[in-house]
Amino acid sequence: MKITKVCLLLFLFCVRLGRAEDFGDVAVAPNAIYTGNTYHGYAEIRVALENHSHTRTHAVTLVYPNRSYDSGNVLRRLSRTVSLGPDAREVVPLLQPPLPVRGDASIRVEVDGRNEGTVHAPNANNHCSQNYWRGGGGSEEPAAVLISRSLDYDAVTRVFQPNGGAFTAVKAVGPPDAGGTGYQPGTWMPDTRAHSRDNWLELDYATPQSVSRIKVFYTQPPSGLGTVILLGTTGTNVASLPMSSGRTTAPGYARASSSGWETEFVLPTTSEAVKTVRLDFGKTPPTLIAVDAVQISGPTNSQWAADARASSDNSAHAGSFLSGRPGGEVVEGLRSESPISEWSEDWLAYSPFDAVVVNAADLAAMTPAVFSALGDYVQAGGNLLLLGRGDLPPSWHPAQTQQRPNGAEFEIGFGRVFALAAENPALLDAAVAQQLRDTVRGTANYFRNLPSDSGAANGVMPVVENVRIPTRGIIIAMVVFVVLIGPVNIIYLNRIQRRTWMLWTIPAISLVTTLLVFVYSLLREGITPDTRLAGLTVLDQTSRQAATIGGEAFYCPLTPGGGLNFELATEVTPLVNRYGSGASREVDWTAAQHFGRGWVASRVPAHFHLRKAGTRRERLQVINENGRLQIVNSLGARIKFLWLADADMNMYRADNVGAGEKGGLIPAKLVFAGKAGAGAAGLLHDLGYTANPETLTDAAGRYLVPNSYLVVLDGNPFLENALAASSPKRTRSSAVVFGLLEAPVGGAHP
Repeated sequence: MKITKVCLLLFLFCVRLGRAEDFGDVAVAPNAIYTGNTYHGYAEIRVALENHSHTRTHAVTLVYPNRSYDSGNVLRRLSRTVSLGPDAREVVPLLQPPLPVRGDASIRVEVDGRNEGTVHAPNANNHCSQNYWRGGGGSEEPAAVLISRSLDYDAVTRVFQPNGGAFTAVKAVGPPDAGGTGYQPGTWMPDTRAHSRDNWLELDYATPQSVSRIKVFYTQPPSGLGTVILLGTTGTNVASLPMSSGRTTAPGYARASSSGWETEFVLPTTSEAVKTVRLDFGKTPPTLIAVDAVQISGPTNSQWAADARASSDNSAHAGSFLSGRPGGEVVEGLRSESPISEWSEDWLAYSPFDAVVVNAADLAAMTPAVFSALGDYVQAGGNLLLLGRGDLPPSWHPAQTQQRPNGAEFEIGFGRVFALAAENPALLDAAVAQQLRDTVRGTANYFRNLPSDSGAANGVMPVVENVRIPTRGIIIAMVVFVVLIGPVNIIYLNRIQRRTWMLWTIPAISLVTTLLVFVYSLLREGITPDTRLAGLTVLDQTSRQAATIGGEAFYCPLTPGGGLNFELATEVTPLVNRYGSGASREVDWTAAQHFGRGWVASRVPAHFHLRKAGTRRERLQVINENGRLQIVNSLGARIKFLWLADADMNMYRADNVGAGEKGGLIPAKLVFAGKAGAGAAGLLHDLGYTANPETLTDAAGRYLVPNSYLVVLDGNPFLENALAASSPKRTRSSAVVFGLLEAPVGGAHP
């Protein structure tokens, strides 16, 4: 992931939204492409920076959150430092790994080592929040779907979840439809976890018009606190009304089709056309705010809002309201707040989503970098719904294709693309819609079912054979110590009449005992860490793209001072109970993805689930020498076992081929089970992220497709060892590779 230079247009876009703040020469404008809750992957905040100086270079450090309220397994500090040259403009992403942040929702800005102040962090504290947890008495974490702003949000959310998008700003769009009073999922509510934040709702209307009357529909009794602001097409303030000036009608007496409260504001007809209505509630408690709809009227016509955005939303609590309603598991739709041309150029920014929904026009409007990032997202296991196009862009090379009504489903890496010619979600075939729901929920369930603590993770992928504390040895040492320092010492000194020697014998015995315990521990475990890497890789040799899902584990007798260093494009999920007790953690993105303080403790296994995607050089070459198939191992590690299927599904195998060496293929008698369960998805389902190859020997054939191979490597060139202090002798590494050959294989004979 590289810090991306962007055009001035994006920076001015942020400024136009009123988010830019100046800190001397440096202007800072935070931005996020969506607002809402996510539950795995990396949540992105992008900060646009501009250096107004024509001569000076500034070092700018961003720290999120400015103030952390440490409690349990949380991220205490995310930071990144960039060098901003004269007149330079850059967008700096801050990516939050899947642990909660509990802080003041601010980003601290340091310029040249000086603390210059803070800016508000958009969508703060909404990633991996504690409103959902695994098991227990709480609701399970919903699936999250990112929806392009060019699509009909409500129509798309109905595909995935009939009651999706609860409490978000879009619920105030259109006429009143909440269907009751109180906390109704069909209304917009601000985040009820934040009581000191300013709450506001902005609604846009399709056709700007003169306004003489405004009606606001609530499902909670309106407090009368705040201001109604009318904005023109240029963003100017056309009129401002105190909310206390409205006339409120109680439920049962409202003239409109609403069962809640209706507040009407009457004003002189505006001379300028109104485009936006802003309801500014100030510091009104969020539990008192629930807006169903807002209607504007003028001398000629009336209309409901066509679009909306808000300071925050209460979608974090959607599960408790939707869990018993039709639709089963909760799927939350998150509407993009930015056009697709301004989406992130880093695949990690899409990793929190179980699906992304775009249309054909979006695909055409993507920059090459955004297109590549979404491709990597799919490769790493994401799902993409492409509406209005029944085929796939040629550069996204599918491993398998299945025809669907009015389109097709493509398997790319570990992910799937559903390309459907119908752009209207309401026209989707019922079976396809159900498959989309099953796919999205299946992806969410994969992350829900990862081991949730180090003990469970070590059971799945042991990094050391025995992590139990030597209780018996410690108890024996303590008993011997107590006997020696007490009765034996006193009796002996009394016999030789040197009782005053207790002043030095007691400390001496204590020191000797401590040294013995230290030496015992040193001899038992040493000081060298144990490391284990394992993973499953899909390698497409035609597109030279690879995706890896795997695990990495460490056991350190002493806490490593340098922390862990992962590559910038690797998604790292700590396998800990993120809602339990534990240490706070730090991540710095300046030079690499540096996991600093708090990630690895001495004598406690630390486990991580990894995902990554990108271009790779590794490949397997298949050549035909005089009618015999040979392979050249360019995969970067010794091949322990290899199975290969040619274009006609004839099976071959090879064993023990060193890196860079050539080996012959011999015919193999493998059972071919057809398409069901074949490919990367079947392998991941059966082997898991640790890619245990023990079951492959007799079943390899069922995963192969024409012109593919399956390899077990003695080593893993696709995953980085994040612990620099690791010793090769104390590192276990393995990989299973599912490869797709670039040219058909055939024509050989034994």
